[in-house]
Amino acid sequence: MSDLFQSQVEASRLEDDLFKAFYADSIGDDDISLLRRRRRRVANSADSPVRAVTLIEEDGTLYWRDGVPGRPAGSRRRARRRGVVEEPEGNFIMTREFPPLAPNKVIDALGALDQRLNKAIDTSLRSRLRELKQTPDGGFEFLSADAKGPFTNRTLLFVHGTFSNAENMLNEFKFGQRALRFLNRSTRGATKYDRVLFFDHPTLSISPVMNALELGRVMAGTSGNLDVIAHSRGGLVVRWWLEAFGSSLRGASPARVRAALAGSPLYGTSLAAPDKIRGAMSLISNIGTYAEKTLGLLGPANPFLWVAGKLIEVIVSVTGALAKTPLVDALTALIPGLAAQSRVSNNHELSRLRIGPVAVDPAYYAIKSNFETKNPGWKFWRNFRKDRIGDMAADVVFPADNDLVVDTLSMDDFGVPKLKLASPACDFGTSETVWHCNYFRQEKSIDYIADAFKLPLD
Repeated sequence: MSDLFQSQVEASRLEDDLFKAFYADSIGDDDISLLRRRRRRVANSADSPVRAVTLIEEDGTLYWRDGVPGRPAGSRRRARRRGVVEEPEGNFIMTREFPPLAPNKVIDALGALDQRLNKAIDTSLRSRLRELKQTPDGGFEFLSADAKGPFTNRTLLFVHGTFSNAENMLNEFKFGQRALRFLNRSTRGATKYDRVLFFDHPTLSISPVMNALELGRVMAGTSGNLDVIAHSRGGLVVRWWLEAFGSSLRGASPARVRAALAGSPLYGTSLAAPDKIRGAMSLISNIGTYAEKTLGLLGPANPFLWVAGKLIEVIVSVTGALAKTPLVDALTALIPGLAAQSRVSNNHELSRLRIGPVAVDPAYYAIKSNFETKNPGWKFWRNFRKDRIGDMAADVVFPADNDLVVDTLSMDDFGVPKLKLASPACDFGTSETVWHCNYFRQEKSIDYIADAFKLPLD
């Protein structure tokens, strides 16, 4: 196995026991050991006592496939004559073997995933509003107690995206001098906000609407100037909060509420579409390696390395196989955090958001990019677009431009004629470097947000 993907294996092994309490009671370690000793390929089915999926690599791109690699009984020549596939095409990376989840345990498994992705979330899966303070040595820390509203005067709020948390989002503002200056100017000196808040919330087991309802409750009665920075799915949470539940804000108006949305799936993302689910899981694993090697994201800061494998356990437990079946639609609906972002024509949740009218008509700003690198070492992005041909065409996720996670067209498409950007988007165009996870490391993004919020950095 290439050292390039060693972290995938290590991160996956660290999460082996995450669902242990939710597996079917009749399945034990001996069943899995027996499966591992078999020297033939095992395919998944709805009645398989143990399920298995394999991660392979083909020409530098990772793909998840059904089954366990191995050689069938008899010689290689006889197997070829019978037309038996001896092993998945490509280079073997790892196999994950697991019992199916027990009945009524899918939601529990998703909750466990949310808790692992966000250490600030407890078993109740309740969201938290956390206040950021600057320490005497110039660092930053969250206060231990949750922030309590209502808030007055000037407030800055951060809302993170899928698989992320407040800590990860804060860290993105520590990498560049420009972003760090933005934090410093926001927390001290003549330009500082009266408070800087981060909304910490579960992103898989809870839909953006429910997150927004919680955010609306903790922000109820807030008055004065409110500025919001949201990343990815966080943009949907912010839209639901302001447009559906924003009447709880006092004196809210475009002059008082401004929101900068970076890479947000305002009209959904193809990565969450039910018919793209297998390709989406493969793409997420590729993103994990790319984020590790190019951004230096390690450990908990890079959930892309392992989260696809755990989501696949949920998928295969419900559908019986990692393939397109009628059950995939139902499965996606069982993952509220994904279903609410699905870029499909029958996403009724998004359709209702787009209908209007709105409780608050904020000044919206958007940051967007289309990622296409020519670096031969990272050409995996091409294999998940519509122009993919050959055997791997089934893994196509995006029909057009995207930043590896969200369709570019969706990032500033509000779908409501009344809702338009307050100024032209910060558009990186087709970029070899700017993608979904590094928007806040770009000076152009920080300057755009600072200008929108009238926060002088120079």
